[in-house]
Amino acid sequence: MKIKIIIADDHPVFINGVSALLKEVPEFEVVASAENGNALIEQVTLYEPDVVLTDIQMPVKDGIEATKEICKRFPKIKVIALTMLSESIFIKKMLAAGASGYVLKTIDKEALIKVIKKVAAGEKHFCFEAVEQLINNFSNKTSAENPLDSLTKREKEILTLIAQGLTDKQIADVIFLSPFTVITHRKNILSKLSLKNKVEITRFAMENNLLN
Repeated sequence: MKIKIIIADDHPVFINGVSALLKEVPEFEVVASAENGNALIEQVTLYEPDVVLTDIQMPVKDGIEATKEICKRFPKIKVIALTMLSESIFIKKMLAAGASGYVLKTIDKEALIKVIKKVAAGEKHFCFEAVEQLINNFSNKTSAENPLDSLTKREKEILTLIAQGLTDKQIADVIFLSPFTVITHRKNILSKLSLKNKVEITRFAMENNLLN
């Protein structure tokens, strides 16, 4: 019996590439794809695959929330995060959501095939980078951990500018980045700090004296 797979990513070109690779494997059957978390849940409900490969940052509903819902409603389905994000915050959130695997998009074809087979068989797999991040995070953690420590210097800069009321386009002009890059940083900030919107970013900035 073939391993049924659904691929979720907000970049159709990436979906097509991964799908083409996996269709070369006789044991695999790519039954559907999705470009956001809601569509992924709909496809999972329709096809009930064995394995889901999902990106984390997607519109409408991200991969973390989609994974949480899938694992709750369909506990036999195995979810693997296939992402460019290697920060421990995302790894821990996917673990908590119920993911059985976490690999980076830099993985080669043969390694990805092995991971899918391994996870489909009931095992777990987390790439070296993910394990290293978790170990380092655990080693460096203190009882009085400051949430700001999870942000990069650039993310702290953008957080402050958002809190000052600047739009993504205005921020992009100020720090010489593309609006798309600013949006990606904003998404990372919201996820790392467990915030929902710009209002909560402003409140966080005020509470942490970032507007002084």
